[in-house]
Amino acid sequence: MIKTEIASLMNEQGKVFEWAQKVERKMEMNSEDKDISSVIDAWAKDIGTKGIDNDLEISNFLVKVVNPEVYDVPDELLESLFDRGSIGEFDDFKTTENPKNTLVAYDAAKGGTVDKSYIDNIASNPIWKHKQVETEVSYADLRRNGFKSIANLTVFAEEALKNKMFFDIFSIIDTAIAGGEQLINAGGAMPTAAALDQLALYLIDRGENPMTVSLSKYAQSIAKMSGQASLMSDAMKDKYNRYGLVDFYNGVRIGTISGAKRTGDNQLLLPDKRIFGVAGKIGTLDMRGAVRVYETMDNKREVVELKITGFEYGVAINKIDKIAKIVLT
Repeated sequence: MIKTEIASLMNEQGKVFEWAQKVERKMEMNSEDKDISSVIDAWAKDIGTKGIDNDLEISNFLVKVVNPEVYDVPDELLESLFDRGSIGEFDDFKTTENPKNTLVAYDAAKGGTVDKSYIDNIASNPIWKHKQVETEVSYADLRRNGFKSIANLTVFAEEALKNKMFFDIFSIIDTAIAGGEQLINAGGAMPTAAALDQLALYLIDRGENPMTVSLSKYAQSIAKMSGQASLMSDAMKDKYNRYGLVDFYNGVRIGTISGAKRTGDNQLLLPDKRIFGVAGKIGTLDMRGAVRVYETMDNKREVVELKITGFEYGVAINKIDKIAKIVLT
């Protein structure tokens, strides 16, 4: 009966993960959430008591719940930066760099000839990253905390994978911006109006719906800049008064990443001392394969060993001119 009820719950897209988030964040639960807790609590405690999971239900649970969250659920920021796709485990892809217009017009006599000029289309290989998490849950924890153990494991696995992907992507973007007018040195610990104006002009000239992406402490600094309040609508002023943040600066949308969010090894999701600017989609982000979870019951140590693997993604930036950054000191 327990197996049947859990299988039925997992077939409803996003329902069990939403429940897990409510448990982990100690949010108010409705009657359906409480029913899910009851079913999973009995199931988890049964495994923790018997030390048996012959059908690998924990690993199957994680695959069924976590996999759609890390592969299929849209992320607003990443969707705005990349064309998204999904390919098979053993597939690959290439993108074509956006060529600069290097065709040259010469003075020529009618019917005469001039030197040829060419457009260079360069194939760009993606940077592939593969992430894996290994952990264990004790039988005692399953008996003591029941559904809470399963909920925390589910949410933390999803966060560990997605946060690391986010960190990798912006590290790749950071490395890609190596110099030229795309690299703006602000010369201080916080952004200046001059640096932001330079960034805004660069972005507006190169694409629609430009935006910045930075840690919240820098976004808040932008909001406090002299003269910014006079340009705000009443709704923006209300948001600033409540949160210290603004939506736009000189026509550029302000994207904020919380400085409190970190990877499991305590890294910020964005490189610090950076304000990134993006003018539209900059490339391709493809997911490869699917998450796999391997489970081993260790009765000598009384733990369930779990290996969460197969989370793989490729990043190819083929519109390098659409990104820029402010570097702080």
